[in-house]
Amino acid sequence: MSKASRFFLWVIILGLAFIAGLRLYRTYEQRTAEEASSAEPTMTFNHVPVQRVIPQTEPQVYKRWTGEPAVQEIYLEDVSLPAPQEKEQARQTVVSILNDYKDDPKIQAFYADLRAATGRNDLDLADLSGDGLPKLLAQYPQIQQVIAQYAKDPEFAKTLQEIFSNPQFARSVGILQQNKTASTVPAS
Repeated sequence: MSKASRFFLWVIILGLAFIAGLRLYRTYEQRTAEEASSAEPTMTFNHVPVQRVIPQTEPQVYKRWTGEPAVQEIYLEDVSLPAPQEKEQARQTVVSILNDYKDDPKIQAFYADLRAATGRNDLDLADLSGDGLPKLLAQYPQIQQVIAQYAKDPEFAKTLQEIFSNPQFARSVGILQQNKTASTVPAS
């Protein structure tokens, strides 16, 4: 065989080896692409795979409190409460909402003038919002003068508007005053 024939034979063999290597590489790429698409998607952060471990929640254990409660707690439910509990819940709601405004300077000034006019230190907006309002007005008519004086102050009126626009406050005052009017109306 001549040198040219040997050269061309080696060119053919190397060409066939190159084509076989190229086919094997393409088969490898295709198989890895299939495996990557069938695997679960991986979350990444800055192109670094992150594995998320789902935290196991501990079962909650409820223990009975052995202490004596200072105030009976009433939970809001869809079922209606008996009248005394509903009235107590409404009273606690009014007191809670008014406690949010106890540091307001206009409310503090109103309380000071109210207490000075009546001579009682226990009067506040909760008493004026409850079912004892007619009794208080009959006993202390000067309360109306204090209310009228403070109703002219726009800042105090704005604070009262905030309090009265609270739907829980309005509902609670309605319950407190409704129970009073319902109990004073004679049954026929």
